[in-house]
Amino acid sequence: MKGPTGLDPFAVFGVEHRLDLDPRALERRYLQLSRECHPDLHRAEGAADCAAVLARSAEINDSWRVLSDRWERAAALIGLRAPDAMTQNRALDPEFLATALELAEEVAFAEGAELANLKSRLQTTCDDVFAELARACADGDHATAARRLHESRYVRKALLDLEDRILAGR
Repeated sequence: MKGPTGLDPFAVFGVEHRLDLDPRALERRYLQLSRECHPDLHRAEGAADCAAVLARSAEINDSWRVLSDRWERAAALIGLRAPDAMTQNRALDPEFLATALELAEEVAFAEGAELANLKSRLQTTCDDVFAELARACADGDHATAARRLHESRYVRKALLDLEDRILAGR
């Protein structure tokens, strides 16, 4: 999957096509690229050059949005390595979907101390799913990686819903 600009976000940043990118190094690269394309540095140039600088800046920002989020980065990597994997592996196991529904119900009805325990469990589940996804990518099993990424959306949604409930309760 290429980024919104149609470009490979890894190539835009000049980094390896890997899931395990160092977040600090990635941020340093983003800041470096952003400085290089800052409009104030290109004021004296013509309109066409300014448009090119703005387009490059948009590419950098779009690539940053993808690369700075491990799940978006995974989707991009799967899309680049196996362009059809995400669409071909969209159907999820009915047993998983039933579990996801139970999880959503658990989030909806959790109270008190259950909230913190459930949050911890969901965060651990997200980390476990990501680890499975990363192993599948490393093994070249893009179908499994795509399924794990699709499944992760249910767990991540449950975690976001739970975090919203926790914040609303404050």
